[in-house]
Amino acid sequence: MMQKNPVKRFACLLLFLLVMGVCGLILAVIDSNRNYERCLSHIRFLQSHLGDLHGQLLQVNEEYMANEKRYAQVDFLEYQSATFRKKFPDFSKIIDVTYKKSKRFGFKPNLVLAIMQVESGFNPQALSSAGAYGLMQVRYAVWKDELAIDKNRIFDIEYNIELGLQILKKYYELANNDIGRALFLYNNGYKYNNTGYFAKVNASIFNQDAENEVLATVSR
Repeated sequence: MMQKNPVKRFACLLLFLLVMGVCGLILAVIDSNRNYERCLSHIRFLQSHLGDLHGQLLQVNEEYMANEKRYAQVDFLEYQSATFRKKFPDFSKIIDVTYKKSKRFGFKPNLVLAIMQVESGFNPQALSSAGAYGLMQVRYAVWKDELAIDKNRIFDIEYNIELGLQILKKYYELANNDIGRALFLYNNGYKYNNTGYFAKVNASIFNQDAENEVLATVSR
């Protein structure tokens, strides 16, 4: 058996290594192309969503700034309220009670404050010659039995406002939800003789907002 030519053997080995190297290079190029396509796909995805992400970031930043302003405003209002309570504790209590009870009875707090200003000038100890008591000028002789009024508490801020709103609510229902007629009854009973009462209630600063828009207009 003849031995193969060493030159041929070397040439075959070299050719084999060359083929393997070329194959490896081709595979590397193919893999590189695949990675390139994946990267390009990611870049295109990011480009397509970059505008949305930027818009969302702007919106989040705007909301953050708006919330910061709200927090600052709340802090100031709390400070203002605390200072007001120290300076005017009785009037502060009147406002708190009026707001809560007016909502419960279905009336605007501004309107009730306007009534209170006209009736008593916010004097919890007010007593009229007609026998009307307190902030809401509750007529004890008229309502003592129907509302079971405790006369010992009639000047109490919370109790007096509660009584006044009960009376106003009764007149409001009697007047078929006509607030004008209800107020007329509240001020005059069944005597329709005090037309100036409407003007006083409507003119009250507590019945208007910052732009002088009447919040609860009353008309006959």
